Amino acid sequence: MEKIPFVLGGNLQGGELVVTFPYDRTRPQGEVRAASPTPDDHVFRWLAFSYASTHRLMTDASRRACHTQDFAKEDGTINGASWHTAAGSMNDFSYLHTNCFELSMYVGCDKFPHESELPEEWENNRESLIVFMEQVHRGIKGVIRDLQGRGIANAIISVEGINHDVRSGTKTPQYSAHVCGVSHLNQCAQLEELSYTHTYILNPNPPSPPPPHTHTHQNI
Repeated sequence: MEKIPFVLGGNLQGGELVVTFPYDRTRPQGEVRAASPTPDDHVFRWLAFSYASTHRLMTDASRRACHTQDFAKEDGTINGASWHTAAGSMNDFSYLHTNCFELSMYVGCDKFPHESELPEEWENNRESLIVFMEQVHRGIKGVIRDLQGRGIANAIISVEGINHDVRSGTKTPQYSAHVCGVSHLNQCAQLEELSYTHTYILNPNPPSPPPPHTHTHQNI
C-alpha cells in the first residue's frame, strides 16, 4: 500500500447491518465507546452513507434490528469508536499510514449465512458495492511533475483546514485526495535539495454532492 497509493477500501463483514468508519479506537483511556472522528470525518460520513443508502435494508426503518441496536435510525452508519472501541484496526492503520480511506461494511444480520441465502445477500449489496466503488472518482486527482516533466514521487499534498496529508506514489507521481468544501490545496515536493510549494485556490463554496444514484441491472 506504500508503493501503490490506493485511495478507497472496504472490508466486508457479517453479523450486523451497518457501515463503520474511522477512527475505530477511542482516544480516552478506558472508554469502551466514544466518538472519535478523523480530520476527514465529513468525507468518511459521505462514503459510509453512499453504501448504506443504496443497500436494500440498511436504512429501511421498517426492518427488524439485527440485535439490540437499530442502526437504521442512524442512516445505517456509525463512527467505529462510537459503536465499540477496537485497537489496531485496518481502517485506522490505512488512514494514518497510507492514502487509503477504508471502511467496514457489515452486510447482513447473519454472520454465517447458508449458501441458499447467498443470492439474496448478493442482491442486497450489489448496488451498494457499485456505488461505493464509484466514489474513487470523487475529490481531486493529478500527476506531479518537475519543470522538466519528470514525475515527483512521494510529494506531499495538504489541504488547508484538514490535518491529514496524502502523498504521491513512489512508483508513479500520481495522487488522489478525497476533499469536500475546501478552499486551498498546497502541494509540496522535495526535489534534490530544493523545496517547492504550490498553492491552488479551489472553489470555497462548492455545491453539495448529489445523492448516490442507482443503477438499472439486467440479468444476462
